[in-house]
Amino acid sequence: MGAELGLLFAAAAAYLLALFLVAYATERRWIPARLARHPLVYAASLGVYATSWSYYGSVGYARDHGYLFLTIYLGVTVAFLLTPVLLAPILRVCREYQLTSLADLFAFRFRSQAAGVLVTLFMLAGTLPYLALQIRAVTDSARVLAAQAPPRTLAFGFCLLVTLFAVLFGARHVSPREKHEGLVVAIAFESVVKLAALLGVAAFAVVTVFGSVEGMQRWVGAHPEAVEAMQRPAREGPWASLLLLAFAAAFLLPRQFHMTFAENPSPRALPTAAWAFPLLLLLLNAAIPPILWAAQARGLALPPDYYVLGLTLEAPPLLSLFAFLGGVSAASAMLIVSSLALSAMCLNHLLLPASLPDPKVDLYRWVLWGRRMIIALVILAGYGFYLLLEQNQGLVELGLTSFVAVAQFLPGIVGLLYWRRATRWGFLAGLAGGAAVWAWSLLVPLLSHAGWVAGLPDAAEVLPAAGPDRWSFATFWSLLVNGALFAGVSLLTRQRPEEAEAARACCPDSLAPPPGVVAAASPRQFADRLARLVGADVAATEVRRALADLDMSPDERRPLALRALRERIERNLSGLIGPELARMVVARELHLSPEGRVALAHSVRFVEERLERSRMRLRGLAAELDALRRYHRGVLQALPAGVCVFGPEGEVAVWNRAMAALTGIEAAAAVGTHVGALPDPWRALLRTLAEGRRERIYKEPVRLGEGTRWLSLQRAEVPGAAGCVVVVEDLTELHTLEEELAHAERLASIGRIAAGVA
Repeated sequence: MGAELGLLFAAAAAYLLALFLVAYATERRWIPARLARHPLVYAASLGVYATSWSYYGSVGYARDHGYLFLTIYLGVTVAFLLTPVLLAPILRVCREYQLTSLADLFAFRFRSQAAGVLVTLFMLAGTLPYLALQIRAVTDSARVLAAQAPPRTLAFGFCLLVTLFAVLFGARHVSPREKHEGLVVAIAFESVVKLAALLGVAAFAVVTVFGSVEGMQRWVGAHPEAVEAMQRPAREGPWASLLLLAFAAAFLLPRQFHMTFAENPSPRALPTAAWAFPLLLLLLNAAIPPILWAAQARGLALPPDYYVLGLTLEAPPLLSLFAFLGGVSAASAMLIVSSLALSAMCLNHLLLPASLPDPKVDLYRWVLWGRRMIIALVILAGYGFYLLLEQNQGLVELGLTSFVAVAQFLPGIVGLLYWRRATRWGFLAGLAGGAAVWAWSLLVPLLSHAGWVAGLPDAAEVLPAAGPDRWSFATFWSLLVNGALFAGVSLLTRQRPEEAEAARACCPDSLAPPPGVVAAASPRQFADRLARLVGADVAATEVRRALADLDMSPDERRPLALRALRERIERNLSGLIGPELARMVVARELHLSPEGRVALAHSVRFVEERLERSRMRLRGLAAELDALRRYHRGVLQALPAGVCVFGPEGEVAVWNRAMAALTGIEAAAAVGTHVGALPDPWRALLRTLAEGRRERIYKEPVRLGEGTRWLSLQRAEVPGAAGCVVVVEDLTELHTLEEELAHAERLASIGRIAAGVA
C-alpha cells in the first residue's frame, strides 16, 4: 500500500473512530439525552438514505439523464408528505406490536412464517448489490485520489471497522424498546458530514472554476447545450417509474425502515421528519448541478461518478481528504444500518425458526450474539459480492436494481394498511411473481455481465421493449404481475382466523374485540408454562416486564387483565424472537379457552380504545356518533350518584367516578372484576342486585372505614342487552337530618308534655 493510500486508510479509520466516540458519548450521557432524542437529530439520521450513490453517483446520473436525478429525492418527499396516511399507521403498528423489520411486519399481518422467510431472502438478494456498491465506492474514490489501484486489504479493512462499529453500537440491546441512541446520533453526525463535504466541494468548484455564482450563470448562458443536456432527458425520461421507485425506497429499504420505525424515539418526531428530511435532501441536491458544470468546464477526464473528487485534485489536501471522508461517511452509514436491519430479519425468520435454543440456554445472550454474528456475515457477503461484481457497472444502476426489488413490497403495504381481505397466499404469490420478473429483467443481466452465469437469456434479448429503458420495463411488469397475483389469489383464498385478527390490528377501523379467554389463571401460571419453551429465567423476566408495562399486580386474577397480560407478553417476545415465533410460543403455552366468552367489560374497553385512536380520522355521521358517545360518557361520569354496570356473567363493565369515590375502588381495578371478587361489604351488597335477587335496597347501613354510611341501591335491566345497571346513592346526610328532626320532635314532645303537667 502506497504512502498516499495509507494516509487515506488512516483518515478513514480515524473518522470511524470519531464515530465510535460520538456514539460512546451518547450512550454514556455525555451528550444530553434531550439532544440525542431531538426530532431534528432523528430527521438527520434518516439521511442514511443518501449513500455513495447520492454522494458520487448523482453527478454521473445527472450527466447522463439530466434533471431526472431529482426523481430519486422527489419520490422520498412525496412519501414523507403522506406521513399521516402512510408512515404514521406503519409506525403505530410497529411500536404497538414491537416489530423491528419489514419481514416482521408482513409475518405479523399475514401470520405466516413463510412470508417472513420470503421477505428476508428477497431483501438479502436485493440489498447485496447495494452493499457491494458502498464498498466499491470507497475503493474507487481512493483510486481516484491516490492515482493507483488500492489493494483488496483496504476494502477488507474498511469492512472490518464498519462491522466492529455495527456490533458495538447497533447490537447492544435485545429489546426493540431500548433504542440505540448512540447509533442514531452517530448516523445523524454522518449525514451532517456528507452534506458539509458535498456543499464544500460545490462552493470550491463555483469559486475556483467560475469565479462566482454570477460567473457560473454566465458560463451556463454561453453553453446552452449544457442546459439542454439536463432538460432533454427530463422531458423524455421515465419520471413516473423513477418517482415510484424512490417513493418505495423512502421507507421500504432495510436501512430506511430501521431508522424510520425501529429507532423512532417518539411518534411526535415523525411530523418533524416529514419536512426536515426532505429539506436535507434538497440541500444535498443543490450541490449537484454546480459540480457537474464545473467538471464539464474544466474538462475532467474521469468517470462522471467521481467528479466530486476530481474537482478537488488541485485543491488544498484538506479539502480532498474531507471530500473523501464524505464518501466514506455515506458508505459506512449505509453498511452499518443495513447490516443491522438484515441481521434482525435473518435472526427472527431464518435462524430462530430453524433452531430455537434449548430452554436451559440464556435466550437473551443467544439472541444478542446471534445478531452480532449475522451482522458480520452480512457485511462479509457484501464484500464477497464486491469482489465478484463487474467493475464497469455504474453506481446508480446498482442502486436502482435494489430500488426495483424493494418496490415489490408496495402491494403488500397497501394490503396491510387498507385491505383487510388480503391473505397470506395472495401476498406470497404476488411477491414471488414480482421477484421472478425482477430477477429475470435486472439480476440475471447483472450476474451475466459479471461472469457469474452464462446462457440465460435476459429481458433485453427476449423483449426489445426492455432494452433502452429497462428500469421502467422491470418496474411496470414486476409490479403488474405482483399486484395481479396478490389481488387475484387473495380473492380466491380464505383468511384464517388469526389472519383476520391481525388484519383488524393493522386496520384500526374494526371495532370487534378478539375472542377467547386465557386458560391460565394467574401470572405465576403464565411463567410456569412459558418456561417449558424459553426457560425459567426468561419466562419470569418477560412476565415481570409485562406486569410492569401494564401496572398490574402479580396476584392479578381478572380474566380481562390476564388477556391483556397475554397480549403484552406476545408483543414483548415479538421484539425478541419475531412476531410469528412469539405467536406460536404464546399460542402453545398460553392458549385461549374456546368455550370462554369475551367479557362485556373487555368489549367496552376495546371499543373505547379503538374510538379514541380513531378520533382524528372520523368524519360525517361517524364523528357525530362519537361526539354523542363522549357526551353520554361525560354525563355518566359527572353523575353525583354511583353507577356500575354488570355484564351477563357478573363482571363489572362500567364504574363511574362517584362509585370510585364512594367505594374507594378505582375504575381501573374494578372494571373486568367479577362481582364475587369485589371486597366486602360491596361483594354481598352488589351481588344481591347483580344476580336479580332484589330490585331495590333502601337505606342499608354499611360500615365503611370508621363510620357507617346509609345507602340506597336500585337495580335496572339494560334494554336490549344482557346485564344490569345498579345506581348507588349515599343517603347518610338525609338519614342524619331525619334522625336530628326526629330527635328534635321528641324533645318538642317532651317539652309540650312538661308544659302540660306544669
